[in-house]
Amino acid sequence: MHITITGKLGSGKSTVAKKLVELYGFEIFSTGAILRAAAAERGMDVLELNKELSAKLDSDRSMDDLIDNTTIRVASERKDDKLIFDSRMAWHFVPDSFKVFVTVEPRVAAERVMKDPRPGEPAEDVDELCAELVERSKVEQSRFMQLYGVDYYDYNNFNLVVDSSRRTPDEIVTLIWEGFNAYMQDPAGYGHKEIL
Repeated sequence: MHITITGKLGSGKSTVAKKLVELYGFEIFSTGAILRAAAAERGMDVLELNKELSAKLDSDRSMDDLIDNTTIRVASERKDDKLIFDSRMAWHFVPDSFKVFVTVEPRVAAERVMKDPRPGEPAEDVDELCAELVERSKVEQSRFMQLYGVDYYDYNNFNLVVDSSRRTPDEIVTLIWEGFNAYMQDPAGYGHKEIL
């Protein structure tokens, strides 16, 4: 009964997760909220915190361990509950889940984030934000590769890949819900689908 949703920055994955909660009675576990809170406590934005975490990989993995261990614990303790993990790496730590990756074109992502900024993710203009999102993605991808030996952007890691660039959140929710129901009927037979 677990769905793990991840994706590119600004893809709308958090909006989609909230709609799944509203429509189908899931609960959300968000690791992004943990990271944003940690950045705010340190007086940093999320990109700065990601760079700091990457620089300290060899000496201090405490933040990554906190997020990973919490994800594993929640998935184990609530394995029969309807949970959505809104998280970069939950697909890796919750293997018995329906794994969704939401992709988006960088410019579209920047425009979305500009319209709905989050604490710890400031930006002055769309071009600057687009460059920052691309840089943050590269930093995260490199860090995850070093930490776990997996490529976060390899679509083959996921059951369903959906491009949100030209789709509404409602359309994406419908695709995820249809995919999830098919997966629940036959997890081994569902395999991998891309809707780009």
